[in-house]
Amino acid sequence: MTQRVEKVRTRWKLVYIFLSIWLVSSIIRNPSLFAAQFVSGFVYGMILVMIALGLALILGLMGIINFAHGALFMLGAYLAFSVVSWFGLSFWAALIIAPLAIGLIGALMEVITLRPLHGSDPEAALLLTFGLTMMFEEAIRFVWGAQPKSYSTPSILTQPVNLGVTSVPSSRIFTVAIGMISLAVVYLLIVRTDFGLTIRAGVQDAEMTELAGVNLPIRFTAMFVIGAMLAGLAGVLRSAEVGLDPGMGGTFIIIVFVVIVIGGMGSFFGAIVGGLLIGWARFLVPGMLETAAYYTGIQAFNIQGIARVLPFLLMIIVLLDRPRGLFGEEGFLE
Repeated sequence: MTQRVEKVRTRWKLVYIFLSIWLVSSIIRNPSLFAAQFVSGFVYGMILVMIALGLALILGLMGIINFAHGALFMLGAYLAFSVVSWFGLSFWAALIIAPLAIGLIGALMEVITLRPLHGSDPEAALLLTFGLTMMFEEAIRFVWGAQPKSYSTPSILTQPVNLGVTSVPSSRIFTVAIGMISLAVVYLLIVRTDFGLTIRAGVQDAEMTELAGVNLPIRFTAMFVIGAMLAGLAGVLRSAEVGLDPGMGGTFIIIVFVVIVIGGMGSFFGAIVGGLLIGWARFLVPGMLETAAYYTGIQAFNIQGIARVLPFLLMIIVLLDRPRGLFGEEGFLE
C-alpha cells in the first residue's frame, strides 16, 4: 500500500512539474496576453466563488441543495438594471439596494417554502428550488423581456489600470476587491463570532443547541439571507461588466455546482479554491494550448471551444483522485 501511495505521489509531482514548465513557456511567449487572461480568470473565478460560497453555506449548514441560487444571482442583475435604468439612481445605489432586496427575497423563500423541508431528504429541496427557478425565469421574461440588456456604470469603473505588461478595465479590479472583502466578512462572521458558533453547534446537535436557548430557525434564515445576498451582489458585479440576459442564471448555476463538487460539498474553502481553479483554467488553458501548438507545430492542440468544457474536465480529474472533492468530508449527504 505504501509503495502504491508513493507511486501516485510521484506521478502527480511529475504532472505538476510538467504543467509548471508549460505555464512558464506560455508566460514567456506572450506576457501581456497571459496577464490579461490571468486577470480575466481571476474576475470570472471570483464571481463563481461568490455564488458558490452562498450555495456552500446553505448546503453545509442547512443541508439544502438550493437550485434556485442561480435565479437569485440573475435577479440581482435585473434589479440593478432597474435601479439604474428605470429609477435613474447610480450604480453605487444599485450595488447596495439589489443585494439587500435579494436577501429579503431569500428570507421569504426560506421561511415560506424551505423551512418545512428542514431535516428531510435533500432531493425534496432540490426539486422545490428547481421549480422556483422556473418561476423566477418566467417572471423575469415577463417583466424585463427576453432580450439581453445592459446599463451604464460610473466612468471610474471604465478607466484602464496599468499592470505593467498590460492594461485592464478598473471594473475588473473592483470586482476582485469587492469579492475578497465579501469573503473575509463571511469568514469572520462564521468563524469568529458567537452567531457563527451557534449555527455550527446547531448543525452538529440541533436539539441541544435549542435547549441552550438558541433560536436556530432564525439563525438558519439569516444564513440563507447571507447566501442570497452574495448571489445578488455577484449578479450586480457581473451585469455591470458584461450585461445581463434571462439565461445567465441557468448557465452559472451549472458551473457553480461543478465548483461545489470540485471543492467538496458544503466546504467554505472548497468553494473558494474550486471557483478560482475553474476561472483560471477557463482563461489560461486555451492560451497554453495555443503555445503548445506554436512550439510543436501541431495545430490539433489549439482546440476551439475548449473553455466551455474545461470545468467538467477539471471536475473529472479531481474526482478521479479525490472522490469527495478537494475538501469534502466523509459522510456528508451520504
